[in-house]
Amino acid sequence: MPALLPALKTLFSHSEKCICITGSGGKTTALIGLARLFALEGKRVLVSTTTKLQLPSQRAYGCDRYFFDDEVLSYAPDQGERVFYALKGEEKALSPDVKTLHQLAEHYDVLLLEADGARGCELKLHTERDPVIPSFSTATLAIASVGALGKPLSKACFGWDEGDDQPVTAETLSILLSHPQGICKGMQGTAVVLLNQADVLTKQQRKDLQNLECRHTLILGSLAKNILYEKD
Repeated sequence: MPALLPALKTLFSHSEKCICITGSGGKTTALIGLARLFALEGKRVLVSTTTKLQLPSQRAYGCDRYFFDDEVLSYAPDQGERVFYALKGEEKALSPDVKTLHQLAEHYDVLLLEADGARGCELKLHTERDPVIPSFSTATLAIASVGALGKPLSKACFGWDEGDDQPVTAETLSILLSHPQGICKGMQGTAVVLLNQADVLTKQQRKDLQNLECRHTLILGSLAKNILYEKD
């Protein structure tokens, strides 16, 4: 089977200047994997957030340098180097000022931003405030986890009405793909929707999901196993 992360990198070819990753169920894994692949190409990569990230003490980002203050502004990255930059909160790495990120983008070939939060849920219905996608973004990767299928909506989908115990179905995903506050909200530039954790599905389930209507490029895969499931 084809590998997922190289396929994503190819989809963002020529629009990788600022990639925002939104949604739920795999954002940080995608961020780390794409940063590694772009760096292997010799690109200078900056990893950051417009919301919150796990601190490097909690998650291995694989970066060469880590900054939590304005010292990053005077740093000149080498080709193939990955640099992590965020503000240090008590429990999370916090977003720098968006103007600072825009300024830093001039010194990097790729800016990867985690631009959403879902509190560990597999799906998300956004509020008016999110996702936080800067105007200078050139690409967006929206992620939703199909591991939510069969689970109660109120537990699997952040922002859904509490107490709604209807199970998540393919129809639910179809609704979230078209809902104005759903998976595709705010996407800019080259837009790709990834239905993640597709390795837990049957072949027929994957086929059904691949046929869902989406106004952007829709793919199924597994970030954990780095597998892309192509249409039959």
